[in-house]
Amino acid sequence: MHRLVFAFIIAANFAAFGSAAADARPSVVLKLQGDVVHRDASGAVKLTPVEGEALKPGETVRYDIVATNAGGDPASKLVPVGKIPAGTAYEAGSASVSGASRVEFSIDGGKTWSAKPLVRVQTANGTIEKPADPASYTTLRWIGAPSLAAKASVTYSYQVRIK
Repeated sequence: MHRLVFAFIIAANFAAFGSAAADARPSVVLKLQGDVVHRDASGAVKLTPVEGEALKPGETVRYDIVATNAGGDPASKLVPVGKIPAGTAYEAGSASVSGASRVEFSIDGGKTWSAKPLVRVQTANGTIEKPADPASYTTLRWIGAPSLAAKASVTYSYQVRIK
């Protein structure tokens, strides 16, 4: 059993428009929490913090990025970004958030983004493009969310499988 150590990087880009008063600006804080997903015989889910866990191949880790706006104005154009740690694979369809956000993925560390990334494959008939395997995703981001209200929080989640 090997213990995997992950470096987590989350980024948030946001712009706020409104009052210039110092106490009325948005102030967004991001917190990342990783939990190992355990299921008992009945299928009930138990989450255990990833810190200190000896992770095993095949296990699932759920990451939650909690964005909290401690400021007095709404935060607009918030774009949380989650990294897929080395030694893991993104679990297709696991990204979620409340609200109207959509998820985009990158297979090149965030240089390019798409809801369905494509890869070029050489065949006997030439080069074709096909959907990338979700296990090859390196990064994901949520875009198009409504403004994050003052004193409000929102949670962005995704899951990875230990390789």
